[in-house]
Amino acid sequence: MKAKLKLLFIALLAISATGLFISFKTTAIDAKDLKGAWEYGPANNHTVMINTDKVFSVATYDLPGKKFIGSYGGTWRVDGNKLIQKIEWNSKEPEQVGKEITTDATLAGSKLTVAQTKETWSKVVETQANDLTGAWIITGNYTNDKVSKRPAPFFPRRTMKVLAGSRFHWIAYNVEAKQFINAGGGTYSAKDGKYTEQVEFFTKTSESVGKTLHFQYSFFDGDWRHKGEKSTGGPLDECWSKRETLEK
Repeated sequence: MKAKLKLLFIALLAISATGLFISFKTTAIDAKDLKGAWEYGPANNHTVMINTDKVFSVATYDLPGKKFIGSYGGTWRVDGNKLIQKIEWNSKEPEQVGKEITTDATLAGSKLTVAQTKETWSKVVETQANDLTGAWIITGNYTNDKVSKRPAPFFPRRTMKVLAGSRFHWIAYNVEAKQFINAGGGTYSAKDGKYTEQVEFFTKTSESVGKTLHFQYSFFDGDWRHKGEKSTGGPLDECWSKRETLEK
């Protein structure tokens, strides 16, 4: 009888330990669930992260004060519950450029928690992906409806625009020199050839913050023609190419 009770106790202990292990086991993150825009923090210290298929951009700014605080970004991937980011620019810590940073992350519905920094991001209300969702590199300019392509638009200096989840960032930086140059961003919409930006931060001049900019967009051979007026005044007629086409 004692032997049977002992075996029963051992079995119950094993079941309990298994349940405890399962309860502490971290669920792997599906990369597609991280795509889009995420945010945290108050308006005067607001941080937005945009994730496309492979590229991410983070910017922190004081919206009511019209002040840019910082930005970093590059490429990203997930491995289990680990978020791995390779840095291409960092306005505050340029020595981070070229490094891979791995952090433990937990995703629960629309909340993303990063263990090391204890940041909890909220996903921006989803909007349907549109024609411009993705990461784009400026590759040329139009004059009299003819495009003139730049000889080296991707390396070492590049200007990239990252769009997803109704949020956009653009960043100018030099990978080789580990130099952050300029940035801007905010919210956007794109439909039926009409592209609109609401500027929330801009490093060149705070006078552009709060402006609503209206553009036309169209596509030629996969490139995006971006036409309208600059936030600082004057015409703009640019050619942007999907980043992945330049990385092949």
